[in-house]
Amino acid sequence: MNLSDRNGPASSRAAGQKPHSGNRRRLIRLGAATVLLVASTALACSNRNDDSPDAAPAASSPTSNWPGNGDPAMEAFRKHLAEGEATKELLAISMHVMTEGTGPPLSIRVITNLDPELRDSDSPDVAKAEKVAKAFADWHTGEFKDHGTVKVSNPATETMTTLSW
Repeated sequence: MNLSDRNGPASSRAAGQKPHSGNRRRLIRLGAATVLLVASTALACSNRNDDSPDAAPAASSPTSNWPGNGDPAMEAFRKHLAEGEATKELLAISMHVMTEGTGPPLSIRVITNLDPELRDSDSPDVAKAEKVAKAFADWHTGEFKDHGTVKVSNPATETMTTLSW
């Protein structure tokens, strides 16, 4: 059945009236479905603790279940930290290791939950960031015998310290 059969002959329609299009209805339904999908996604991603005084900053801190913490290299680094008496305290820091460049020398960024107030250089966590960088460099030198640079960052990915090995 074509459109003119469904709406009757052209002579029976009022002058200037266009035939109803099924495409318009489909577009409206598709638009409504898209709006619902976007709204539900935004709702699911919202931080429900925004009103609390200790809510994390918008660039939320990595947590122990942060994506990538199941990565074998990250797990190996955490195992290395657990083996040393001087580095065991660093296990309390949530971190995520990212490779920033390709090829030698390596360029690594460790994003942590240090400096949550984003105070950067005057943060009391700078000493901890330096310990993370040193532990990472020591581990990579001992385990892989390679060279590179590690940057330890706060949750907003602002570099707190940089160390080359």
